[in-house]
Amino acid sequence: MKLSDKLIKETILNPMRATTKEEAIQELLSHLESIDILSATIKLFSNIKEQENAFTSSAGRGIAYPHSTSIEVDQLSCVLGISPDGVDFISPDGHACHLILLTLSPVDDPKEHRKFITRFRSMVENPNIRSKLIESRNSVEIYNIISKWEVDESQENSLV
Repeated sequence: MKLSDKLIKETILNPMRATTKEEAIQELLSHLESIDILSATIKLFSNIKEQENAFTSSAGRGIAYPHSTSIEVDQLSCVLGISPDGVDFISPDGHACHLILLTLSPVDDPKEHRKFITRFRSMVENPNIRSKLIESRNSVEIYNIISKWEVDESQENSLV
C-alpha cells in the first residue's frame, strides 16, 4: 500500500485554519466534501467526535489519526491536514497536533485504515520528515516529500 496513492495533492490540506479539535475534524471532512468524496459530513462528524470523546486519536509527537467508517466510500479515503500552529487533540504527551490524518473506511472493510496508518507512522517516525511536512508551504511539497520517502524506502528494502 502506497501513501502516495491516497495522499494526493487534492487530499492534502495545507495550511489548516482550525484551532480546535472539533474545527479540525470538520475542516478535514468539509475538504473531502469539497472534492466530491463525501456528500455530507454531519453524521461522520458526530461519529468521529463521539469516538474522540471516548478516546483521543492523538498518538503523540504532534500527530492525530481520527477515523470512521462511511457508507459513502467504497475504498479507503484519506485527507492529511497540516496545522502549522498545532491543534490540541488531548495528546498523551501534551503536544499539539500538527499532522492530522483523517481516514474513512468502507463499512465492510473497517480495518484497512490500520495498514495505512502503520505505513504513515513509519514515515513520520523520522523527525526530519515530520519537520519537513510541518514546514511545507503547500500540498505539492508535501506530496513530493511523501513520494520521495516511498522511493527511498523502496530502495533501502531492495538492498536488504
